[in-house]
Amino acid sequence: MSSSRVPLVLAVAILGLATSVSAQTALSGPEVEALSEALRADQRAHLMRVGAWGLANALGGTALVLASDRDAQPGRWAFGLQSGAWGAVNIGIAAVGLATGPGEVTSDWATALAAENGYADVLLVNLGLNVGYVAVGGTLLAVAGRGVPNPDAWRGHGAALILQGAGLLVLDGMAYLASRGRFEALTEVAAQATLSASASGLTLLVPL
Repeated sequence: MSSSRVPLVLAVAILGLATSVSAQTALSGPEVEALSEALRADQRAHLMRVGAWGLANALGGTALVLASDRDAQPGRWAFGLQSGAWGAVNIGIAAVGLATGPGEVTSDWATALAAENGYADVLLVNLGLNVGYVAVGGTLLAVAGRGVPNPDAWRGHGAALILQGAGLLVLDGMAYLASRGRFEALTEVAAQATLSASASGLTLLVPL
């Protein structure tokens, strides 16, 4: 290698190192930490909403069961039983989630992005399950008109399942849309950090 090429090779190496260090520094900062905190706050808020939805269903379902005659009003009784049971399940899920906590806030971009994507994946699974609940409820309603014994009970269970699936679909959908907004903000941070690091690297090496 000629001596004239040594400064050029050295400058390129320093440029790459400076850009990499600058990018890593820019990707770990208060903006990333704020988005991570927003994720934790949204997880807590989502669990609170799910818990409130569960409590409303548990109380309403229990009241409906107690106020209904199972033999004379099988549809109301079945609706109340199904709603109360789902309410108890949702309260349990929310309570466990709030008790264990959503995790630690981080200022590291890669860690924040992984946490956001993991949360979004869980919400996607829940959204799919919610659609399934609605589908099962609709199937029960359809079967109720096919000559099954006690069709009103089938209708009550089916209507309650549809309500549960639709309610949770709205709650999980809200949380998912918020998650995707934070994901876009994190990718924007990465894009800005890369441009900033490249510019700072060139500025540093121009005098050499």
